[in-house]
Amino acid sequence: MLNRLHDRLGLRTTPSIFFVSAALVVVFTLGMSLFPGPVQSVFGVVSHALRYQTGWFYTFSVTALVIFAIGLALSRYGRVKIGDDDSVPEYSGIAWFGMLFAAGVGAVLMFWGVAEPINHYANPPMYGTEPASDRAAVEALNIANFHFGVHMWAILAVPGLTFGYFTYKRKLPPRVSSAFHPVLGDGIHGPWGKAIDVLSIVATVFGLAVSVGLGALQINSGLTYVYGIPMEGWIQAAIIALITAVGLASVLAGMEKGVKRLSYANIVLAVALLLFVLMAGATMDTMRSIVESVGGYVNQLSTLAFFNDTFGGGTWSGDWTVFYWAWTVTWAPFVGMFVAKISRGRTIRQFVVGVLGVPSSFVAVWMAIYGYSAIRIDRAPETQGSLTDTIVTQGNVEAALFQLLGSMPWFAVTALVALVVITIFFITSIDSGALVMDAMANGHEDEGPRQQRIFWTLAVGAVCAAIITTSGENGLNALQEVIIVIGAPVMVLEVLQAGMLLRALRQDAGTARPMRTRQWKKVLPAEEYHRRAQQDTAAIEDYVIRPEYEVGTEPDHDTHQPRTWHWQREQEGRPVFQLALTGGPSAGKHTVAREFEALGAVVVDSSALWRELLRPGTDTRADVERVFGEQLRARGVSSHDDAAASDALDDLMTHNDAARARAHELLLPALREAARRRARDAGPDSVVVQVIRDPLEAEQGDRFDLVVAVDAPVEDRVRRLRAGKGLPAEDAWDRVDVAAGPDEIRAVADEVIVNDGDLDGLRERSREIWRDHVLPALGREQDTEGHRHD
Repeated sequence: MLNRLHDRLGLRTTPSIFFVSAALVVVFTLGMSLFPGPVQSVFGVVSHALRYQTGWFYTFSVTALVIFAIGLALSRYGRVKIGDDDSVPEYSGIAWFGMLFAAGVGAVLMFWGVAEPINHYANPPMYGTEPASDRAAVEALNIANFHFGVHMWAILAVPGLTFGYFTYKRKLPPRVSSAFHPVLGDGIHGPWGKAIDVLSIVATVFGLAVSVGLGALQINSGLTYVYGIPMEGWIQAAIIALITAVGLASVLAGMEKGVKRLSYANIVLAVALLLFVLMAGATMDTMRSIVESVGGYVNQLSTLAFFNDTFGGGTWSGDWTVFYWAWTVTWAPFVGMFVAKISRGRTIRQFVVGVLGVPSSFVAVWMAIYGYSAIRIDRAPETQGSLTDTIVTQGNVEAALFQLLGSMPWFAVTALVALVVITIFFITSIDSGALVMDAMANGHEDEGPRQQRIFWTLAVGAVCAAIITTSGENGLNALQEVIIVIGAPVMVLEVLQAGMLLRALRQDAGTARPMRTRQWKKVLPAEEYHRRAQQDTAAIEDYVIRPEYEVGTEPDHDTHQPRTWHWQREQEGRPVFQLALTGGPSAGKHTVAREFEALGAVVVDSSALWRELLRPGTDTRADVERVFGEQLRARGVSSHDDAAASDALDDLMTHNDAARARAHELLLPALREAARRRARDAGPDSVVVQVIRDPLEAEQGDRFDLVVAVDAPVEDRVRRLRAGKGLPAEDAWDRVDVAAGPDEIRAVADEVIVNDGDLDGLRERSREIWRDHVLPALGREQDTEGHRHD
């Protein structure tokens, strides 16, 4: 039913993820609109328990994420690139930082940059600190830096690394569930994977809605200060509608024209406003404050990282730190995806330094300028206690920034600039969020139908409007309660993501130096794969449905094998040891195979499998008839003759390189699968020796534990062909000439046996290989001499 509705609406996404996420958003919006009291009551009860009973979990988890991110950057994995090993960054450093900051905490800093330092200055949470003292002022800036510095950015950095690795290195769909591939395997496309993606999308909608709601409150407050417009719910709803409309226009414009340009403009305006506050205030004192606050933050970081307000019953920690971490973590799926997208081509070390270090440094400057300026004004004789009265006593947090600007010159101009900056910050957040949510629902980054992006943009606005308009004067508290409840399960997912990322890095990097990682094929959701297949079969040549890496790109020390679907199939009944035996025509590989068989091996002959595949009625015979039917009939081959078909095809391949390549293209996949079945039939305790027709069959390191090549002088091979097959001299030389040469054969071999005509020497060399390679794998000794085959 969902699929029919999906197609009727002209969508191109995963129906179950899209419609379930949409339904949850719609249900909440309707419930909040029709039954605001009961809904708010439920969120209030759950939020209270999470804040004051389990706040320690948030504190510990976020500090653990900081340690994890820094440790990963300093480890050898720091050299791994987000993307293919040869990828390069798409955006310059300035553009990268601008988009990073605008989509991250830029909007939050505008709201709390003045309000938070004043709150902690008036009500210091640290034990023994007197309110409004010098120590309280220093600690207020330290706490503000703590809430918006390294810890907040670690919450965004770890999902960013995870998205980047699994989306651009392993080529999995851009979804949160992809991070759980090391545990879920193909289950990322199943119910558990879809549940994770639905939760992530809904959390992102709510996280953005809360941010837009705070922005609406602050913009309304600014309009009150500048133009006398009252603080009313309908005005805030109108502001939300305006932000949503402009965000929608930016979403439809796309990443380059929309998000990138707005980010550039906004960072310039934000920095300009910051410099104005610096220059208009006590500039030298503020500069001293910048340096001192950085040192104070670093000095007190270890204490703040684990501070839970134990002797205060966890009240302060629940009101502030838990709220911030819960709010930030709901942004993590969308900001993480967005940051991963713009960071492709950078190493993990560059990513961590950039995402943790650069924004945190900017935050320290921001908080010192705005926070110190606010504290200085609050302590000045003519304005003493003015900001404390507004922010703490009256609880009018939204007015903090505008009251600060009102104490400086050119208030009308700076207030207008502040309103523009706040608005654009929230617009860039909502448009980048809508693009990312659409990608998470789709399972790919190709641009989807417009109506999908329109829906996600409107969903954010609708949820925000439902909370704000039904909460009245309690709007800020309502926003906080909703976000704390939504953030709890997402925090659990994020902690698990860190473990998944480390596990994937160990799997793909092994223990090699310099580092080499698996290269993964691009994965599409099944529904998108089948859509493209119906449109054009060539469009799916580079894609797979089940996660799979390119064979041959395994790390040198393959110590952690990803549990892919293909690998699991190989493991079902896999023999204890598989040996490939190759060599030119009549080089002696069948003699060596008989020696191995006498020692206890099960021999699988590719030539016999080749003939079986050419039996009448098989799919491979039909493919060969379709391509080479005319040539086979010209050689007198009937549709019921498999042996003649095999000989005629061999003859055709001998005289035509293009025919040889095409025949291998048709038959080698089926030949390999047939060989796998024979190996599984032999049993898990057996040793299987496969005599292969062509060295191309040995170019699969995941199939064979050892590849042995048998080589012989070319004149000996010609002589044996003439004696064994009765070929004329010219045909024998042609057969040897068209076959793989010694260099090509030796290139795929781990061991080489030279057959120079001494049969006893050939057998002895075979037994040496058995003793050196096979017996250690069997874990026992065996008397090879007693198993000689005469």
